Amino acid sequence: MPLQAHFDDRGRFTEIYRDEWRLGPRPVQWSMVRSAANVLRGVHVHALHVDYLTMAHGELVLGLRDLRPSSPSHGLSVLLTLSAEDPHLVVIPVGVAHGFYFPKPACHIYSVTTAFDGSDEFGCRWDDPGLELSWPCSAPLLSERDRAAGPLSKLLAIPSLRERA
Repeated sequence: MPLQAHFDDRGRFTEIYRDEWRLGPRPVQWSMVRSAANVLRGVHVHALHVDYLTMAHGELVLGLRDLRPSSPSHGLSVLLTLSAEDPHLVVIPVGVAHGFYFPKPACHIYSVTTAFDGSDEFGCRWDDPGLELSWPCSAPLLSERDRAAGPLSKLLAIPSLRERA
């Protein structure tokens, strides 16, 4: 969803969320994340919460793969470039796998519809061929968890994910 930026001599003002936009479940936790250049976060998927995401500084390449069996877009993958200079709000539904690649230092703001407790964190290797995501990198910086993530096939076999997605 494009966000309207308002400019004047002092800078820029952009609303990033309004309840009246009715984008789905209401966010209950907001977080701000700074990432160095060549960082890839993910690929993750959630069975319980929806993510809302916008860029505060820099840009990211957002990789999405719809894992929801009942979705009309099931099995589709896409890479989107998000930039703070062209503000958008992205809503990532339950059951949609997602990863974030930062070609340059960046800062993004995201919210979730259930408070983080770790039980809703599932993932797979960022470069699994089954994701059909052509990331613009070959050796990104990864967290230990993301480096140790298993294949997409193992992720798809998780019962709580299959039941809710």
